[in-house]
Order: sequence, then structure tokens, then C-alpha cells
Amino acid sequence: MATYSTLALPCPRTDLAPPDDFSALCERYAALRLEALTTSPTAFGSSYAIESAFTPEHWAAKVWREDAVVLVCVAHAIGEDPRKSGTWVASAILRGPMPLEEYTLPPESNAPQPGSDTEETHWQMTAVFASAAHRGRGLGKLLIQAAKDYALNHTRTTTCTRVRLRAIVHPDNIAVLGLYTRFGFADVARTTGKEAYRTNGDVKEWEHKLETLTDDLKVRWQTALHAVVLEWEGSII
Repeated sequence: MATYSTLALPCPRTDLAPPDDFSALCERYAALRLEALTTSPTAFGSSYAIESAFTPEHWAAKVWREDAVVLVCVAHAIGEDPRKSGTWVASAILRGPMPLEEYTLPPESNAPQPGSDTEETHWQMTAVFASAAHRGRGLGKLLIQAAKDYALNHTRTTTCTRVRLRAIVHPDNIAVLGLYTRFGFADVARTTGKEAYRTNGDVKEWEHKLETLTDDLKVRWQTALHAVVLEWEGSII
């Protein structure tokens, strides 16, 4: 019988250097990411055409990041170590902790004012994907809980007492909106597509996106408040 476990991949925050099997980890992440871009091409800021051309060095840079950690969900046999066996079937990126200045949305978004960097840590969850063969089995819930736990555990190493975790979702993505709201996220604001890219850390992807847009769409993506902003707040007290 199979079960599912979540793992946080190695990153500079938790590891002094990439592990010996880092290249293999990057290859596995690349395969899952390319599957996501193939099966859900409109759900991400990048594309299969762009990322299928990435070199091993590109993939290593996407995993080994100072500003984020990659979370994966592993399908494995009960009793087996998910770090050593099983199949990677879902993933997400947790960006943070982000400085308040970088986390804060423009005034026109009417988002709640976050606490200061001494009061709370600020995080953003993005690039959530589950393999089609494993959907409907609670993997989104597992990834969200893993993100909450990671942020809370990191915050316990600081003087902050609160966590603010955010996701920015396309309004047509009803399933994902429902997933976040079921697990404690509140619909708090609207923002632009440009801000979604910026706060996700996808600056290069935004540049590629602009190249594909007409002049009218460029204006819309930079000014229309259509992206849904969802937040969850947690406390370590």
C-alpha cells in the first residue's frame, strides 16, 4: 500500500552545501516541473518551451535558492524512507521569509497591512502542482500544511511570534481558490498580474511574458486588479 509524504529539498537556509545526490534531486524536480508545464500550461508564469531548454545549471539554480525552498510530495510504500525511494508526484515553491518592503503590495491593492519584520515573517506559496494520476488524494492539503509547518518552524528560530503566508491566484482557477480557502486562507485583496510575478520571484518569467503580449494586454497585466490575494496567519505562541 502506498502513502504520501512531503519533503523540503536542500537549500542554503538548512544546508551548508548541496548534498552529494543534489544533481539527481535536480533531475527529479526538472521532470516533475516539465510535466506540470505540459499538463497545465496556463497555470504557470513560464512555459515548457522555455524550461525544456534549461541546462543542469539552470535547474540547480531553481532548487538551490537563497530566497525559497522547494517542497515535494512523494508517493512511497508504507515503511519506506521517502527521501530514498518513491515517486515525486507534487510540488510547490515556498518563498521567504521576505522583507516587508518586498512583500507589501501597492496601495491600490487594498491588502491588509502586514506586521513589521520584527513582528512576523512573510512568505509566499507558488507553483503548486500535482501529477494528474494522483489528483484528488489530498496532495494540495499536504503541500499547504508543509508550507505552514516550514514557515512556523523557521519563525521559532527568530524573535517574531507570527507568520503571514500568502498565495496569489488567477480568478478563473476555482479549484485552487477553493483549496486555499478550505485550509484557512482568507480572500483579502486583488492585485495585478505584474505584482503576482514580482512577489513570486519570477522576474525573468515576467520579462518573457511581456514579450508575448499585445500593447493592450501589457497595460491590462500591469494595471488591472484581477489576481486574487489569499493570506493565512499563524502564531507560534
